[in-house]
Amino acid sequence: MNVEMSGEESEPVASDRASKPSEGEPQPLLGPPERLPMYRQAVVSGVGVNLPETFGRLEFVELDEPKRTVTIPISLEQAGIISGLLSGIKPPRPMMGDLFCEVMTAFDFSVAVVQITGVENGVYLAQITFATASGRPKMFPCRPSDGVILALGQPLPVPILIDEDLFGGS
Repeated sequence: MNVEMSGEESEPVASDRASKPSEGEPQPLLGPPERLPMYRQAVVSGVGVNLPETFGRLEFVELDEPKRTVTIPISLEQAGIISGLLSGIKPPRPMMGDLFCEVMTAFDFSVAVVQITGVENGVYLAQITFATASGRPKMFPCRPSDGVILALGQPLPVPILIDEDLFGGS
């Protein structure tokens, strides 16, 4: 909708008539979206490479019954980083995730939750929510592997939530 200002102190005037129903015209009912995502909490159960594939795989298992799994492709580099985090191996120099975790600590914010939200054209989607000192959470889209790396780098466990529909495609 385009909004035009007419005069210095007047109210905004909508110039898009399609957004304003005419008198006597029924107003559209606003309701919930067709589908609200249902999330299941999961943990990383494995990471690896199935040769001869040229990518890594990140596997999650849901915490509660029926303990289904979801496996998503990730880069070999990300697979190596996650494998090191799960094994407690510290690289000789900080990786990007390590650096970002240090910055989070310095600026008093942390990862609150990682959500794997869906898949589009074979690409898995995720979002990460940060808890801030102001108490207002901030959410950003991210790659699932980046969210997991930051979650695993936190001093306290971070919930990983996966859209229920992704378990059906495993």
